[in-house]
Amino acid sequence: MLLTLTREERILLRASQPNSSEMLYVRNLFRSADQRPRTCHLFGRLIPKFIYEWRDDFYFSTRVLCVYSSIIFLLFFITVQACVQILPTLHSIQITMQTFFNVISVFNDNNENTMYSITEIKPQQSEFPVPNLQRPYVLAVTLTVLITIIQLLALLANIRRNLFQSFRGDDSEIPRRQRSKYILYAIGNMHFAGYFIGYLIWGYIIIAIFASILCICIEALIIYRNARFLEYILKAIIPTLLLIYFKKYLNMLLAQYIFLQHCGKVLAINNRRMLMIFIYFNFFLDAFLGFISSIIRLIKSVMAGMLYMCRLDYSPLGRKLELYDGGFNAYCGFIHSECVHRHPVMLVFVSHMLRQCKMKQFLHNRAFDDLIINNDKSFMMISKDQRKKSLRAIHKWHLGLLLVRNPMIAFFRKAYLNRLHVDDVRVLNDLDSDNLKKNMNQRMSAYVHRRSITLANSISLMNM
Repeated sequence: MLLTLTREERILLRASQPNSSEMLYVRNLFRSADQRPRTCHLFGRLIPKFIYEWRDDFYFSTRVLCVYSSIIFLLFFITVQACVQILPTLHSIQITMQTFFNVISVFNDNNENTMYSITEIKPQQSEFPVPNLQRPYVLAVTLTVLITIIQLLALLANIRRNLFQSFRGDDSEIPRRQRSKYILYAIGNMHFAGYFIGYLIWGYIIIAIFASILCICIEALIIYRNARFLEYILKAIIPTLLLIYFKKYLNMLLAQYIFLQHCGKVLAINNRRMLMIFIYFNFFLDAFLGFISSIIRLIKSVMAGMLYMCRLDYSPLGRKLELYDGGFNAYCGFIHSECVHRHPVMLVFVSHMLRQCKMKQFLHNRAFDDLIINNDKSFMMISKDQRKKSLRAIHKWHLGLLLVRNPMIAFFRKAYLNRLHVDDVRVLNDLDSDNLKKNMNQRMSAYVHRRSITLANSISLMNM
């Protein structure tokens, strides 16, 4: 007799199979990265590990694959439209830009205008000639597509890494899950796909605009070799940069060989009086360098915000303000929801329990389990009650061996939990509390209290 299984049950039962990704994750749980077996896929072995490590104990969910498929089609559509609709209009845009730069050069060149009379003809050559825009535009679109694809692949790798971190309870990148934010996580999980596509479109547009400006400037410098504007910028920037880097390397040498013991191998101050004198006089120069550093910080933030606009796992607001970013909140909600519903250890355990329940259900539908023993051509019939007793005895032996090897598991058994107070049971199961430190202290106090009672009872029984 065969049992009929639903689609969800068949999918869940696959998790406890020996070659499933969830079972492989459980097997590799206590193995280091060097001890994990290599992937069985040939394509995964061809990729170097420092670029991407293909792992057989993980697979992306159907939702991630569907979102990335939609994004690939959207990226192809935007790129084709950018080439088909904008390329024919570049000539008129070039004429408009040339006229604009000519007007600006006329207003700024007052001294040159006084050298010519009213009847004289002024030279027609522009000081800021605009090059042909087609080649820089095609190069900018190609560069934009490459940057976007690299960012999408990096986000895909980060999704896997953040899921692994959430599986093992690591909150170094994704904030720890809290009960008071369950609704926000659910809302963020619903917004993930839409926000991802919206951020991708804006990131593509911004990167394309700045890449076009950069390529046009490089094209003008190569063709016309007119670097007057670039010379002005370099004359203003280079002295300040030289001062900043000189001060940086001077501080590194002083900190390593004068102000730290053992040449910087130990974080212990050496020559404390000289250090205080140096800090006093260094304060005035650092005030000026801090002003310059704030400008550099602003420029870096703008550049990083443009490059990482299409990624939800990066927030330009910083570590303390990242939760005010809607895109990052959507990403956190997606990671927490995936962790709760796709945890490999949980899936393997539930699959094993479901398999045991289905086996019991299959045995329950039969009146007797026939066990044929070939002994002098005689047959024995073992009833279901006798088989249950033998299975119960085997289960007790396995349970006793498990408790001997893992004594702390006894504190999670039903008989132990029934003797606890309701508040103590709530503390033991509360892993997403807003006050984690207080919850941990209460949990340890419950362990110590109940274990002391158990030890006292066992000692009294032994003395009797």
